[in-house]
Amino acid sequence: MRFPMEAAPAFANSQVYGYGGYHAPGEGGQCDSRNYAYPWRDNFCESRSWTNGMCPSGKGHQGQDIRPATCVKKVHAVVAAESGTVTSIGSYTVFIQGASGRIYRYLHMDMPGVRALIHEGQAVTRGQKIGTVSADFGGNATTIHLHFEIKAPVTSGGSTAVIFVPVYTSLVDSYGRLLNTPGEA
Repeated sequence: MRFPMEAAPAFANSQVYGYGGYHAPGEGGQCDSRNYAYPWRDNFCESRSWTNGMCPSGKGHQGQDIRPATCVKKVHAVVAAESGTVTSIGSYTVFIQGASGRIYRYLHMDMPGVRALIHEGQAVTRGQKIGTVSADFGGNATTIHLHFEIKAPVTSGGSTAVIFVPVYTSLVDSYGRLLNTPGEA
């Protein structure tokens, strides 16, 4: 998998429980420097109302939030994590079905910019620019970040289902490759 942001630095952390989020740890806005610092934080099963069978409660966050290098909309490029086909472009989401069978979902990009770059049914290549980070959320407010998810086919008990899978370790690995071999992530 290729890291979904075109360039480093990027910061995986919580939008809801980070500064400026709904459950912030204290004073500060979404552009607070503490949101743009390491270490990263896995927020896959963070408390949410969405169904997620991979979380102990059966509910939780279904992906990983990633802040770009700066708190500026429509500047930081988002790229395809894997070669595949754009299967859907919604009001604040893009779905790409990878050649591996995995489904990648990207949320909160600048959607007019996305539609200028890609369209449903289009083949994309790993690392191809598909948009820029924004705060689009179908008319609702959110922070400037990319929400990134993977759904993968998982077989258990003789049946296969396509489910949300944790992405954090894959992001850590692909980010390391981005940092160590620019252009080869």
